[in-house]
Amino acid sequence: MFRYKLIKNKEIDKENFFNKNELGEILNLYGKMVSKGEWKDYAFYINKNLISFDIYRRSSEKPLLQIIKILKGKKDFKYQVKDQHGKIIKNTNELKSAVSFLQKRNLKVIK
Repeated sequence: MFRYKLIKNKEIDKENFFNKNELGEILNLYGKMVSKGEWKDYAFYINKNLISFDIYRRSSEKPLLQIIKILKGKKDFKYQVKDQHGKIIKNTNELKSAVSFLQKRNLKVIK
């Protein structure tokens, strides 16, 4: 019989990750693109200042897109979208705006 132990760490700040609604929006977009065959893989990058949802066409390449949540900093915005070259293509305070921007771009990324 397996026993599971719940670990409670009071030092973990819930804002240091995407919340349930944010992650749901991102994964809905990701699912649509996977079904179209455009995106193949994803990964998370986490540090003390930001968290990033990185989207890949192939896992051996650089991220095709990065949806970034800025946790700490002097920025006037909370979310960024970067392309595969690291160029910021969208700054916003709402994740819905970033996701809709990607949908309006017809979900195609220029090589």
